[in-house]
This record gives sequence, structure tokens and C-alpha cells, in this order.
Amino acid sequence: MDLKKQATIVYGAPPLLSEKALQGEMDATLTFWNFCADLESKGHKRAIAMDDVMKGLGARGPVALVGYTFDSTWAARNGSTVERFLAAARQAKDILASSEAEWQRLAPRIRVGDANALAIYRQRYGEGIVRRPLAEEEADARALYLVLAEIGGAELVGPARELAAGTFYRPAAAE
Repeated sequence: MDLKKQATIVYGAPPLLSEKALQGEMDATLTFWNFCADLESKGHKRAIAMDDVMKGLGARGPVALVGYTFDSTWAARNGSTVERFLAAARQAKDILASSEAEWQRLAPRIRVGDANALAIYRQRYGEGIVRRPLAEEEADARALYLVLAEIGGAELVGPARELAAGTFYRPAAAE
């Protein structure tokens, strides 16, 4: 299927795309996990998981789709701060992956009122936590970038033909 020829591609803010999907104005929506979870909780079906898409494009395992960004010079001077931040982020993910009580506490903040919807949010969040060696994840990210550069060319990835060095943070001690 050639999506450019056979589909009407619509771009928009995730909340707008979700509303249009709920109104039946779109057949499918590619959006962030939390908007997908909300759509699922309202009866929409998940067409394909991004992990499956990545594997179909050659990845051997999951690759994080959201990350953190910081200046490399600053990170080199403040390595312990970066490490503490990453440890806190990992701890928060671990808590959310294992604690029903935390999800219950967060439900009002994320505006999820019913137990079924909250269970979908929790499941999808947990599925997005990458738990594999960073070197393997980076290798897959590099492989995926090459595929995207091949498929979409400069229109998709700009002039870079491969993932830029330093995209994945490595502490000074790990180098």
C-alpha cells in the first residue's frame, strides 16, 4: 500500500487528532501512547504496536521513542547530576511499572476516571519501558535510522545518513 497515494494524511496536534478519530472522521491515527490509550479506552482498537513496527524494520528489540536531551558540554561538567537524574527517572518508571496505588493516585491528574481506562494507561506505559542493554538499544536505533534514511531520504532525516554520534548518552566512566 502506498500511503501517499491511497490515504489522506492529516497532521495535527494529538488532542485534535484524537477528537477527529472519536468523531469518526479518520480511519486510523498515529499518535503518542497516552492518546492511543485514551482512544482504546473509548473503544478504538490498536492496529499495531510500535515495537512490532520497529521489529518489522529490522530492530531486534524495543527502542525508546521518548528521551531526554541536554547539552553535552554541560553533561560532561555535571555527570553526577545527569546520573542522578537518570537514576530518578528509572526509579519513577519502576514504581509506575509495579504500583497500582501510584496509578490510582495519578488518575485524577491524568484525568482518567474509570478503572478500565486506567488499566489500559498502566499497561501501555509499562510496555513503553525499555529494559535492555543500552548498547543493544543504540545498535537498533542506528539500524532503524538507516532504514528511515533509505525510505524517506533527506526529506525525512535531513542530510545525515546515519544517527549522530552522541545521540545516546554515555557517562564518562563508560567510554
